[in-house]
Amino acid sequence: MEFQLLGTVAINDGAGPVPLGPVKRRSLLAMLLLRAPAAVSVDTLTEVLWEDEPPRHARTVIQGHVSRLRALIAETDLAAYGVEVTTQGRAYALRLPETLLDVRRFEDLAALARRQREPADAALMLREALALWQGPALGGITGTAPLLAAANALEESRIATVEQLAATYAVLGEHDRAVALLGKEAATHPLREPLIAALIRALNRAGRQSDALEQYHRTREELADAMGVDPGPVLREAYEEVLEVTAGAGGEEGAAARQAPGRTLVRDPEAAPDLLPRPPRGFHGRAPELAALTTTATVTETPIALVTGPAGVGKTSLVVHWAYAHADAYPDGRLFADLRGHSGTDPAQPADVLREFLLALGVQAPAVPDSLDAAAALFRSLVKDRRLLVVLDNAKDSAQVRPLLPGGPGCATVVTSRTRLDAIIASDCATPVPVEVLDEDDAALLLAEALGPDASDERAVREVARLCDGLPLALRIAAARLKGRRHWTVADLAVELADEGARLTLLSAEDTGVEATLRASVARLAPADAGLLGALGHSFTRESDAYAAAAAAGVLVTEARAGLDRLAAAHLIQETAPGRYGLHDLVRLYARGLPRTEEADAITRRLVDHWLRAQLAAVDVFDTGGYRTVPPPDGFELWPPVPEFTDRDAALAWFIGEQESLVAAVSAAARIGDDERTWRVAALLWPMVQWRPHPGWQLPLSIALAAAERVGSAEGIGRLRATMGMLLVETGQFARAEAYLTGSLEPLRRVAPEVAAHTLVLVGLVHQRLGDADGALDALADAVRTARAIDHPTAATLEHYHATQVALTAGDFTAAARHTARCLDTIPEGEVAGWRPLIWESYGVALHHSGRHQEARDALLAALGATEEEDLPARTVRALARLGEIAAVLDGPTEEAVYLARAEQVEKSLTRPL
Repeated sequence: MEFQLLGTVAINDGAGPVPLGPVKRRSLLAMLLLRAPAAVSVDTLTEVLWEDEPPRHARTVIQGHVSRLRALIAETDLAAYGVEVTTQGRAYALRLPETLLDVRRFEDLAALARRQREPADAALMLREALALWQGPALGGITGTAPLLAAANALEESRIATVEQLAATYAVLGEHDRAVALLGKEAATHPLREPLIAALIRALNRAGRQSDALEQYHRTREELADAMGVDPGPVLREAYEEVLEVTAGAGGEEGAAARQAPGRTLVRDPEAAPDLLPRPPRGFHGRAPELAALTTTATVTETPIALVTGPAGVGKTSLVVHWAYAHADAYPDGRLFADLRGHSGTDPAQPADVLREFLLALGVQAPAVPDSLDAAAALFRSLVKDRRLLVVLDNAKDSAQVRPLLPGGPGCATVVTSRTRLDAIIASDCATPVPVEVLDEDDAALLLAEALGPDASDERAVREVARLCDGLPLALRIAAARLKGRRHWTVADLAVELADEGARLTLLSAEDTGVEATLRASVARLAPADAGLLGALGHSFTRESDAYAAAAAAGVLVTEARAGLDRLAAAHLIQETAPGRYGLHDLVRLYARGLPRTEEADAITRRLVDHWLRAQLAAVDVFDTGGYRTVPPPDGFELWPPVPEFTDRDAALAWFIGEQESLVAAVSAAARIGDDERTWRVAALLWPMVQWRPHPGWQLPLSIALAAAERVGSAEGIGRLRATMGMLLVETGQFARAEAYLTGSLEPLRRVAPEVAAHTLVLVGLVHQRLGDADGALDALADAVRTARAIDHPTAATLEHYHATQVALTAGDFTAAARHTARCLDTIPEGEVAGWRPLIWESYGVALHHSGRHQEARDALLAALGATEEEDLPARTVRALARLGEIAAVLDGPTEEAVYLARAEQVEKSLTRPL
């Protein structure tokens, strides 16, 4: 069983490709696979499927393709492997084990090959990776820009892997195999200079200098004809290596060159300076970053790598490890300087660093220029024709780095810094190589290696790795702490580190530690940025945007946005998505200890008000009548502003994206004892309860209901009981829902009769599901009276809905059909209660129970279409389940299973953790 993107897009079930249908469905599948497991928005899918103006019903077409993909998954064995298409707001996500996707296996094999110590093993894995390709990537799809870009990216990965395999063959001395491999690719990519350079070197090493020279001149002519340019430095260097061999072919050196083709004549290696510090011990992981350094140093036209990341993340260890692994590529020397940009001491002066470099390169001390510009010029002139590595560690800023750049085409420079150094990227085309904390697996492995035999308790090792936030410095200090305590176990260490108040102190060792490195970084911040960081440390949400940060710090949104960018540039916070920022746990703990002028509760209250303001703005978009909103509490401020919501889709997307923060806001308001804010934040969660009902909403609603009862708020009690009842209805807990719904009616009739009318409809639905037909009709009649009494726009809809149920109970299906049609026609414009799915579903269920199965199927298919159009997944589950019951009668168990499998997939998306 396999999903294939490396060739024609296909699902292969072992017996051959599964029929996928139209090209657009294949294209949609390709995009979902490329982004898996992340969600892909409907807007993005529209761009993928239509190159020109999409049709008016593009979303419906996409829904149809998604539905068919779900059916295909259910019809094959894919569901048993955990494959499913989930709906996330206005987006879809394809979840599948990575082993079922050929692209992931290709990437994993290529990455694994880079970590092999034995070249023969690496070559085997690379050949296996390339064997997965069945033709050009993403075949058989629409030629839209997003998919073409993805196909080009995959092709780049394939060529890079080919080049990697050829380099491995060179190490093995199998130069003929490298020539055969690269020659085939060169014919397809005749203007790809790194590829042609690799082919020329392979020909040279295979003793085929004339073929190598012919290849160079042919490529030079093609570059001139096609692009009007001369060969770049990578191609010229390969050509010069061939010339060196052919020039010495008649003498002793030429004979040596024939025995070892491709040997470059260089200075005596013993004269080459090597200032690298000792290699790091116990280095682990970082395969993507190491590969990025190699690519930057060997492929890019400007070989300057900028390695950035937070304090203690292991930037220096990464770079020094890489430098030792590639020392042979720089026979003219390896220079290293600690620029002390974030060491708590005065940063190194570029003139002093240049002096050390020049002395190491053999310049006599009296000849070293005094001026910075002259010393920099002499440095560049000395190394311009050399193959030299320069490592500039712990840089303060771009101005400190720029005079130290060598500039020669054979020189590579690696800079490390805790800040982004955007100016070096802009002016000198440096390639960023960001370094983040280790993931859970690599962090646990690093800790286990450091602990040695003490790492037998795998669960405890993982817990310590988590408490150390995946930060290599913290992991090594934790290991050292345990090794110094003979009678302690890893589990004891985990218990000790679980104390947040002591964790930073515990992760210190003499003159080093997490707290010390963070102190040095924060010391360089402006007071306003340090204050913003401190406020973020007290935020009760994992992530913040500029609006939430402004509320936490009590500053303007523009100030917060600029401050967040500066904190991200200093790697004290991380940009988790465009405009969204998070703090690692250890940074959060440090930030909480920064000096502040106000109590933490004041920050919490400002943040709670921010989320309340944002909810009010979002609910206004849903509820233009204003009857499903709540008044703000006393002392509520309208500043700072919150995001603007252009339409309901934008408002719902915001609710979905911020659901974790909204739950946290309820708990935070309760924690500081503000019952008024607690119940109001929860009462405004009803859009999530209606569109994304989840059992996890019960806890914040229960907390808020208790708060409303403590302050005796009839409005809070009524709205929260109604919302809880709606949640229980939407999640199928009808018996529990009845008490909450009926208990909400008395206060709602007094403060929000419009909500009472809608709640009575839910009461009727509960009675109907519990088999109480008379109780259902009584509740609906009460809903009609309540709506009529206040002249509510839904009164006519409710009347016809009540009449439909009366007719269905009496068995008058003609009258029921007539009232159903009128009921649908009278739904007020802009109504957000989900009337159409409810009406069609109720009608279809009654028809089914009366034995009119085909008519019931038609009604429930209409209900299904309405639930998908209005994005109501819980009701989609109910409609699919009912359709399964009908299919069992009309078509048999096979069709029933298809519907039930689809229902189960949608339901899974609703029960995942918030």
